[in-house]
Amino acid sequence: MFGDAALFFGLWLQKPLQIAAVCPSSNHLADAMARLVDLDRPGPVLELGAGTGGLTRGLLRAGCTPDRLVVFEREQRLVSVLRREFHGITTVTGDALDLEAHLSEAGIEQLSAVVSSLPIKWFSPAAQCAVLQPCFDRLGAGGRFLQLTNAFASPVDIRRLGISGREAARVWRNLPPAQVWSYTPCAIEMGGTP
Repeated sequence: MFGDAALFFGLWLQKPLQIAAVCPSSNHLADAMARLVDLDRPGPVLELGAGTGGLTRGLLRAGCTPDRLVVFEREQRLVSVLRREFHGITTVTGDALDLEAHLSEAGIEQLSAVVSSLPIKWFSPAAQCAVLQPCFDRLGAGGRFLQLTNAFASPVDIRRLGISGREAARVWRNLPPAQVWSYTPCAIEMGGTP
C-alpha cells in the first residue's frame, strides 16, 4: 500500500495538472462518496480517474459488487495497480475526453452512478462537457455525477454547461480536505458555449 502511495505521489510530481491530488483518497473520503451512490439504481457504477483504487475500495465496502464496477484510468502505471489489486472489476485504460467512444465500444448504455476524481476544474468547458455529457446520457432521471474536489467551490462551470450542482459532502479527514459535488442535468439540454 505504501508503494502505491509513493507511486501516486511521484506521478503527481511529474504531472500535477493530470493527477488530481498529492496522495490517494482516504477511507473517510471514499466512504463518504460511496454513501452518496444509490446502488439500487440499475447499471454499472463508473469511476473516472481511479488512481490506486481508494474510491474503488470504498465502493466495494459499500456493497457494490466487483462485476458492477467499471474503473477508468489514463495512467498505465496506475492501471497496473488496479488490475493487480481488484479482481472482477472492469478496468478501462484511456483518456476521459474520449469517454463517449470508450463507453460505446464497451456497450455501456446505462449507468447507475458516476464517481470522478478527475482534475476536472482544470478542464476547459468544452472538455468538461465531453466528460459529463456521455455520463448524463446514460444516467437518466435521478442519476448523479459525483465529483471530488478540494476547491471549496464547484470545479465544473455549472452555468455555462447548463447543469445543476451542489456540494453533497465535505470531508476534513483527507489530505487535502475535500468536497464531493453532485451534478444532475437541468431540464434544458446541456451544451453551453465552449
